[in-house]
Amino acid sequence: MPAASKFTTITALLIISLFLFLYNSFGLRGLAATSGLGGRPSAAVPKKLWYKLGPKGLSDNSREWTNSCIQNNKDYVANFMTDESADAYVRERYGALRPDLVEIYLGISVPILKADMFRYLVLYAEGGVYCDLDVSCDAPIDQWIPQQYKDDASVVVGWEFDVGWGDRFVRQFTTWTIMAKPGSPHIWAVVEDILRGLRETMRAKDVPVEKLTREIVGDIVDATGPRRFTRSTLKSVGETFNTTVDGITELWEPKLIGDVLILPGYAFAASANKYGEGVAVPSPLVTHHYAGTWKNEHGGEMS
Repeated sequence: MPAASKFTTITALLIISLFLFLYNSFGLRGLAATSGLGGRPSAAVPKKLWYKLGPKGLSDNSREWTNSCIQNNKDYVANFMTDESADAYVRERYGALRPDLVEIYLGISVPILKADMFRYLVLYAEGGVYCDLDVSCDAPIDQWIPQQYKDDASVVVGWEFDVGWGDRFVRQFTTWTIMAKPGSPHIWAVVEDILRGLRETMRAKDVPVEKLTREIVGDIVDATGPRRFTRSTLKSVGETFNTTVDGITELWEPKLIGDVLILPGYAFAASANKYGEGVAVPSPLVTHHYAGTWKNEHGGEMS
């Protein structure tokens, strides 16, 4: 074989080896896996529980609430992420192909903005169930999805304010509990939408990401929280499945739209819905205890 051909063959093998190394080392399923372009959800929701700790760790109450989820789901692996381990995770998992995302994430100084972003990032990469520390579990996670939807549902969400709030009320999904298969394009759509919003704010206010404050960002619910999550998810479902998303309010039973399963308000937010006296309401799946640790001037606990 001519020397030039040998060199070309060796070079090609080295390139292939490098690609396979990056593929396996970073858990990347091609460029699409971290760009959101064509990533495909896995066959099942992984048995993983995700929690994000603040600098103060677990309080007595939050330990009791999280334990209720862990004890009710013994075959699930519970992961408690600190500020440091979450930063390291995002840097390692997304740094190779989305350094722009990592730069913004690591630069954010408002705790709740970062916590919101982390839940979407870890659910996209790993899948499982994300819960806030003030959520307790009333039913085993494996019972959350009705049998007829188990194969098709790649994201499971629940209404916060739904029954009894009228037609003009802007509804939103809870973000204190979200279930997802890894690789959901809808979860990635939320991430990209948040990044666009933060960049627009930074340009409009002429500040770097490190200088963003609660006052500059505005309503957290709109910036990174439930309303942003709801808008982005429903828009993604409509575009992905080329469908008009309607008939999803005032729910009394789960409804599948595309591959997103929407649970009635009683599932994740029973106390926020107005069912009226004497109405038989199914049992909740989780209870949110509204500890509200992020609702201070800093947007969360500070170290």
